[in-house]
Amino acid sequence: MKKLLLLPALLLATWHSAQAQTFVKDSGPAPATICYSRAEDMHTKLTLPAAFVEQQRTGQRRSTAAKIEVTYTGFTPQAQAAFRHAVKIWESVLLSPITIRVQATWTPLAAGVLGSAGATAYYRDISGATRSDVIYPAALAEKIAGQELNAVTVPDINARFNSNFTWYYGLDGNVPAGQYDLVTVVLHELGHGLGFIAGTSYNAGVGTYGTLPSIFSTYLENQAGQSLTNPALFPNPSTALGTQLISNNVYFNSELAKAINGGVRPRIYAPTTYSAGSSISHLDEATYPAGDINSLMSPQVGAAEAMHNPGPLTLRMFDEMGWFNTAIRHTKLPDSETSQNFPVTATIVSDGTVTPGSVKLHYAVDNGPLVVVPMTNTSGNRYQGVISNPGLNRTVSYFITAADNETGRTYTAPAAPRPNVTTVVRYSFVVGPDATVPVVQHKPLTYLFTSQLPYQLTVRATDNVGVATVTVEYAVNGVARPALVLTRQGSTDIFSGPLGATAGPVVAGDVLTYRIVARDAAANVNQALSPATGTYTVNIVNFKPAQAVYSNNLNSAAPLDFVGEGFSITQPAGFSNGAIHSDHQYYDDSTLIYQMLVPIIISPVVTTLSFDEIALIEPGESGSVFGQEAFYDYVVVEGSKDNGATWTPVADGYDARFRPNWLTTWNSSTTAAGNSNGVGTSALFASHSFNLRNRFATGDVVRLRFRLFGDPGAHGWGWAIDNLNVQNIVTSVADDLEAAGGLSVYPNPNAGQFRLRATFAKPTSGLELLVRNSLGQLVYRQSVAAAAGQLDLPVDLSKFARGLYQVSLGAPGDAAFRKVLIQK
Repeated sequence: MKKLLLLPALLLATWHSAQAQTFVKDSGPAPATICYSRAEDMHTKLTLPAAFVEQQRTGQRRSTAAKIEVTYTGFTPQAQAAFRHAVKIWESVLLSPITIRVQATWTPLAAGVLGSAGATAYYRDISGATRSDVIYPAALAEKIAGQELNAVTVPDINARFNSNFTWYYGLDGNVPAGQYDLVTVVLHELGHGLGFIAGTSYNAGVGTYGTLPSIFSTYLENQAGQSLTNPALFPNPSTALGTQLISNNVYFNSELAKAINGGVRPRIYAPTTYSAGSSISHLDEATYPAGDINSLMSPQVGAAEAMHNPGPLTLRMFDEMGWFNTAIRHTKLPDSETSQNFPVTATIVSDGTVTPGSVKLHYAVDNGPLVVVPMTNTSGNRYQGVISNPGLNRTVSYFITAADNETGRTYTAPAAPRPNVTTVVRYSFVVGPDATVPVVQHKPLTYLFTSQLPYQLTVRATDNVGVATVTVEYAVNGVARPALVLTRQGSTDIFSGPLGATAGPVVAGDVLTYRIVARDAAANVNQALSPATGTYTVNIVNFKPAQAVYSNNLNSAAPLDFVGEGFSITQPAGFSNGAIHSDHQYYDDSTLIYQMLVPIIISPVVTTLSFDEIALIEPGESGSVFGQEAFYDYVVVEGSKDNGATWTPVADGYDARFRPNWLTTWNSSTTAAGNSNGVGTSALFASHSFNLRNRFATGDVVRLRFRLFGDPGAHGWGWAIDNLNVQNIVTSVADDLEAAGGLSVYPNPNAGQFRLRATFAKPTSGLELLVRNSLGQLVYRQSVAAAAGQLDLPVDLSKFARGLYQVSLGAPGDAAFRKVLIQK
């Protein structure tokens, strides 16, 4: 279960707002936690939260109350009603201006698992954050930021519930013996998605909390009060940290929670045997047993146990992390070439009441003493202070503080560092002549379909004194076109404009080259180029005429029949010829797609896609199947009959478990993080066939693509594909000779020795293998039987001369054919 707790790498997406705030998205999806069942009947029932009781009494919601929207998959009406009740309880105790979106799935889960949940993504560098260099789960990040960070169609929380349990669907908390209260489990799992999750992992004595700690984990301490995210004491990862995770002495150091708990830190579940998906992300079971008002977020839920209350400790822990917050929203001052007074403005958004006089500007010039300036409320929740003229050739650093009356806490912008991090976090700007070039961020194009032209090219450009212009210089087939001036999008750092087709035609087969030029607003203009030298190259492509059959040995990248990212037709070291290869190694949290430009027409007979492949893809949990969370990484062949609008798997995705020697290679060299250093070689190639008639009908025109999905947890060498063929197998006796898996010859070409493989609808006898030379002369005959419906037949033609031969399998007038090339 280790995969559920690995925090992924950072910095894959940047988000912008009209206020020029910048948000960096963690790669997600984020790890999930697990709620286990307890067999005993607890016969306990907690009181409802006072806020919920008041809401039910008056029928009115607070104007600032959170709103939670749920998308249900597989839920019965009874289960949905229980879920909605739990949602209303959370809505009554949370404050958020942004709708919290939940994807809830009703499905069989592992034995003893009631449910699992987690955030779909994490974010850092949030305007209004309580701590810097930490990651926040999506729902909490959006609440703090005061805006949507992901698309409104994307959930903030993914939650799954075990449809195989004996559930109690009532809303009254009177749970009968032997039944499990669904309202309780939904409340519990939503609590994890909202932020009660540490994101820790433990493997072979080594503990880790991911690339950056979650906001929850920054409050974790051992019994001696040492922060578990202190890198000097507990490097990440390390056995020292691992020892703490199984110490049975981990605490959540929240001043707000201690204030209602007699000054005592809430105790965290840290059993001496690490429980993946459970340890560190729950309150301690023994300290908060069934019936305790704070027992909801303990790791287990017993039968006949109703906990319709998050509990005061959990709510105050949430407040500490930012669910009750005073956000200081401020756009950092840019560098300036002019010596002057510098007004500093900030918008203060508080869930409470801002303490009078607490909004202050603190600044220093050239690391001198701090000057504190009270900020004046200019209108509504806007404040202003002034940094006095520092003179030329000076560096000014500053930060802003504010406090609220309800908690008495002081908030800062930029956010304060996490415990034991000594870095001083301040905004800064330079006054004086500028020599800094702009910074350009752009994902280069590698191909464009003609249907995408003109293409809206997007660039992010930033500069310490401001960006004046961003242009795109480009050429088609080496002939320059007029430069494209990109337009700034509002007040953001994003510049965009239409590329191609505006100054002349651009057609399939053309090659477009371009570079980006960004110039700043300095008196002496500074310029940045992307790429720094040369140009980006874009192949202009279109789909080719559809074919009923297709064959490509992939020994050459030309003609261009495939496009995509993360794949190329190449010949790595250790391989004797070219093939399609993914990135070696592929990346965590990535989706690589290679699309075939020749659509396939499905014929009235069996249409078979076959190729040789190596798939060193992270294996999922034992017993997991494609589509389940525990299946982890996979490769899959997909087809579309609606021009790419929707894609259907030709067959289930698969991983290294698909072939024993692939799994052996994966396991031959693995790291503590679960990555594999096993390397693909030509000896690992194996044939794979797919019957396209299983998914598509006669006459369908199908586009094909090859997709590699990598989740955040681990990665390996990747995928290779060679000798790709689409063939029509003629069969007149469908029941007796239905090649469901196709007929394949492997390897092909060969030196005269190969294997013939086929799958039949049922055990089949009376077949003949016939081989004819290029003149049509019969040169080899062998009787064949597929007793179990499967055929894997070695064939030896090494005594024959080199050349092209036809191999047929079947009966007279009822046979499938393949061509075999013998090379010596």
